[in-house]
Amino acid sequence: MSDTYTVEIELDPKTGEMILPFPQELIDEMGWNVGDQLIWEETLIWEEDGEFPGFTLRKSDERTN
Repeated sequence: MSDTYTVEIELDPKTGEMILPFPQELIDEMGWNVGDQLIWEETLIWEEDGEFPGFTLRKSDERTN
């Protein structure tokens, strides 16, 4: 698994919603499946040259279906 993934936000032409398309490699590595509820949280990322705002994304214990 890569430590960094870069994706472009896409716009759904039917709904106008934004889509963040995750690479299949990341989905597989994280063990995510259709129906999983993901939790998106703001966080700070610490690097050698300072702290930066960022996000974490993790699978909830609950399922949506």
